Amino acid sequence: MARRKKQIRGQGGFTLIELLVVVIIIGILAAIALPNFIGAQDKAREASVKGNMRTAQIAAEMYATDAAGSYPDIDGLKPYYPGGSSSIGGTLGQAPRNPFNVAADPWPVTGGITDVQAARIAAPSGTISPPGAVEYSKIGTTAYAVRGASKSGLPLGGQSAGSTLVLSNQ
Repeated sequence: MARRKKQIRGQGGFTLIELLVVVIIIGILAAIALPNFIGAQDKAREASVKGNMRTAQIAAEMYATDAAGSYPDIDGLKPYYPGGSSSIGGTLGQAPRNPFNVAADPWPVTGGITDVQAARIAAPSGTISPPGAVEYSKIGTTAYAVRGASKSGLPLGGQSAGSTLVLSNQ
């Protein structure tokens, strides 16, 4: 008789309590993993902004090579982006995508940096619009500065705490 009850019990499946325990454990694991996943997405988007900053820097250097050391304004960069003619006044290249807002204008926006060293040591302040945009500042004819915006629109931070990431030839 005990043997028969054991067989019947073995064919019954999971109890409600067992199912609830499994659902609760899965919920706890999801609650732990979800914030880490969202943080990783933001870091990946910021890395994409840094890549876009580097593309603007390379475009400025390529222009300067063709213009005897003189750096361009924003419109001068555009032919030097990938897919462009890589010549002054040539056909425009392909603008990079803004990782935070794909619909936003992806070309660099005009910046106001006049002192690269001061901008680097300052804490990220002010806003660059839209979030994820790249800001290009022409400094005289022989220098430039490139900054990028985070998800909040603040400039990206540098390696040292309280500093700003600025790419430049200075």
